[in-house]
Amino acid sequence: MSGAGLTMAAPEPAASDEGDRPALLSVSTLTSTTTAAVAAVAAVAEAASAPVSAAVSAVSAVTTAIAEPVQRIRSAAASTTARVTGQPHQTGAASYYSDKFHGRKTASGETFDNGELTMAHRTLPLGTLVKVTNLANNTSVVVRVNDRGPYSGGRVADLSRAAAEKLKMIQRGIVDVALHIVPPGAADKDGSPKRGSN
Repeated sequence: MSGAGLTMAAPEPAASDEGDRPALLSVSTLTSTTTAAVAAVAAVAEAASAPVSAAVSAVSAVTTAIAEPVQRIRSAAASTTARVTGQPHQTGAASYYSDKFHGRKTASGETFDNGELTMAHRTLPLGTLVKVTNLANNTSVVVRVNDRGPYSGGRVADLSRAAAEKLKMIQRGIVDVALHIVPPGAADKDGSPKRGSN
């Protein structure tokens, strides 16, 4: 500072007896350090959640992979075009499920749906495709075995209502049928029975 011919130098900083002690952190330094720490924690949390996301994606992919073949089997059961020849696997009386069974668990573990083309049989492997022919009117439908029974009345099959409708047996309730097993090789790539298969 200068004035009236005098010159005054700025005061020298006071000597410290604490040596080279680091300067105290300012508020802005603390803020930026805290922000960086929060960002680092967020990055770690995101990295930790990545395997969880990957696992969820993997489970979703497996679920889709399982669902597609099941849908193909169900589509196959919706077909009435399977042609089978030779002696039937079995003949006898068939009935159909009462509506009270809709929504209950079947022997296969799936929920019974009276709108799907399915059948209960005492011994055929679950998942077997069977062409059922109503011997009174020669109508046929391909169904999938997903339950066990029937265990009364000497019947050989218990059909879903949808299958019974295809066979035009709703009014009679019980009809004589022929059961032909649809061989695995008689199915197209989409799971439906081939039109010319024997």
